Amino acid sequence: MTVSKGLAYGYLSARRRMREMMLPVVTTATGAFLVVSVFAMSARISAQSASLGHAEEIGRAVTLIAVTVLLVGVVEVAVATTRTVAHRTVELGVLSANGIPRGPVVAALLVEPVVAAVLGALLGALLAAVAGIVLATLGFVASGISYGGMATGVLIAASVSVVAALATSIVPTWNAVSRPPIRSLTAGG
Repeated sequence: MTVSKGLAYGYLSARRRMREMMLPVVTTATGAFLVVSVFAMSARISAQSASLGHAEEIGRAVTLIAVTVLLVGVVEVAVATTRTVAHRTVELGVLSANGIPRGPVVAALLVEPVVAAVLGALLGALLAAVAGIVLATLGFVASGISYGGMATGVLIAASVSVVAALATSIVPTWNAVSRPPIRSLTAGG
């Protein structure tokens, strides 16, 4: 089995498990919404911060808070991944007992957290962009929004979500795949 087949297997599994992925997707979307909103309004935040005399510090703090909320969403993705791996112990034992190499199995298991992170980031970014544009059009955001800042926020939200989902999911996935097959098949973990 190759890594590409492992990815295909992981994609099919993620499609089957969409219902279980809803909470991580929604939590990540919330963080992405905040990140994109903050970057879309970054010009206005900087102007208000400058009037207080601490523009750089306040700008960094606002960005840090937004990214922290995004990372909380990604931690939910990691928790879901750990739960998924625990529920799939017998499946992992069968794959291992049949001689499937670790690489494709790890790739298959990492598809789900990446899909959840990407879906959440894109959903949150889309909602933030629509909300920002509608609010600016209706005049509720006096200074308007920065489309460049919005694009930056989308890139940051998607990148941070995917990297953090992989970083937090790799250890439980690797540990589960590294178990002897007999242990996975008999004790369930």
